[in-house]
Amino acid sequence: MSKSTPILAMVAAFAAASAQASTDPDELARRAERRVAVNEQLRAVQVELYCDHQDSAIHLIRDARRQLLAHRDADSVQDVRQLDKASWQVRHGDTVAAIATLEATRREA
Repeated sequence: MSKSTPILAMVAAFAAASAQASTDPDELARRAERRVAVNEQLRAVQVELYCDHQDSAIHLIRDARRQLLAHRDADSVQDVRQLDKASWQVRHGDTVAAIATLEATRREA
């Protein structure tokens, strides 16, 4: 085994990661559209929480979660975790924390 083998392995890994990161422009546009839709849904959840409609908020969180899971990508995994956290906060009566979690999730877009 030569000394350059680890370097070649690193270069190959970098090339593979770069190829995987470059995606179809149409896919990027669809992903952006989905993100806008999810952000609108999260805003609606926040409004329901402001109005003290926890049951409606939980249903909207579930809908947003389904949207994210339907088109699973690296970004949506973290967003699903945040929605799970917000849902838990709503169910346990911590509306202020849930609103903050939703706001942070919306900003990450």
